[in-house]
Amino acid sequence: MAKSKYEYVKEFETDDKLLRNVYILVRVDGKGFHKFSAAHQFTKPNDVRALNLMNHAARSVMHELDDILLAFGESDEYSFLFRKSTDLYQRREAKIVSTVVSLFTSAYVYYWSDYFMDSKRPLYPPVFDGRAVLYPSEVEVKDYFAWRQADTHINNLFNTSFWALVEKGGLTPKAAEIRLSGTDSKDKNEMLFTEFNTNYSKLPAIFRKGSVLLREDVPKDSDKDAVIPTLPETLPGSIFANVVVATEADSVSDKVSPAPESEVSTATTNSETVKLKVEEIEKRRDTSNDKKRPNEDGDNEYDDDNSDDEAEESQSKDAESGNDGNENMNSSSEKKEKPAFKRMKKGVVIDHIDIIGEKFWTGRGAYILAPEKKKKMRSK
Repeated sequence: MAKSKYEYVKEFETDDKLLRNVYILVRVDGKGFHKFSAAHQFTKPNDVRALNLMNHAARSVMHELDDILLAFGESDEYSFLFRKSTDLYQRREAKIVSTVVSLFTSAYVYYWSDYFMDSKRPLYPPVFDGRAVLYPSEVEVKDYFAWRQADTHINNLFNTSFWALVEKGGLTPKAAEIRLSGTDSKDKNEMLFTEFNTNYSKLPAIFRKGSVLLREDVPKDSDKDAVIPTLPETLPGSIFANVVVATEADSVSDKVSPAPESEVSTATTNSETVKLKVEEIEKRRDTSNDKKRPNEDGDNEYDDDNSDDEAEESQSKDAESGNDGNENMNSSSEKKEKPAFKRMKKGVVIDHIDIIGEKFWTGRGAYILAPEKKKKMRSK
């Protein structure tokens, strides 16, 4: 590229590369969202449409930036944790933060009408700001997400109590604030239960715990933006519960998801609504012990050729003995049946779970802070 005499102005740019070997966390926060939510008549204290839209925007960011391992969102904010060794944009702070905020904001506007179906776009552009924070070790990372989830609970409990007093108790906003002044969590829980017959612990987890975005295995044939059942007991193929696969239209309804563990788990894909009964799931699980062979793509397929040979041999013997062979044919066809969701891929999964404490970090979140494999240097 030819140089010009004006190129010296590049020397005024600052070197904003972030320190290496530390965790980069980018937090996106809505600017002026009290006014924005009022203008768009968000449901108080929580609007599930707005929360699901935030989740969709965050999921879009994670699909675009593979180095993000974990995201957590509540209200009008989202936090994104990058892998420790990321070299995205040579770790330049301005590039990383501006890209995350830009992706999030554009997705928020782009998918607006999918959740607020009565309007094609917002009344005016929403604004999000962003910042990058560096954390030196796993301890600070865990404490950061514990802080944000604890903040989710504190804010939601206050807002739930406040709007109960205003909308159900008939108090003015100022009177409701005075009523709640000096109260602790126990007082608010007691007030909600005795005065408004509301058990706070039974409210949807998306309100109380926020949303957690993880990278986990999902069916290969699922849409990349699908919300897949995430708890082990509700995963497709589990023997513990039925699985309902809902259409995209169902995912943006006014119903709150996910359902409690005792109820049916909901997943969003582009397929039609189906129910996989426990008996069918167990039947498909039984076929997983059949003989497998690798195909051209490297995936495991069932050895149908061997099954066909065995079936033909069995039919020949049955013909000689006068048996019609129906029983053996049925058995052979059962062996050929392939289990549901056999092929898997890494996808972005949304859940509403506890991330405070070691249970999460040693379980489903173990991959997040696990030591990274060093890249092998090519020998010349």
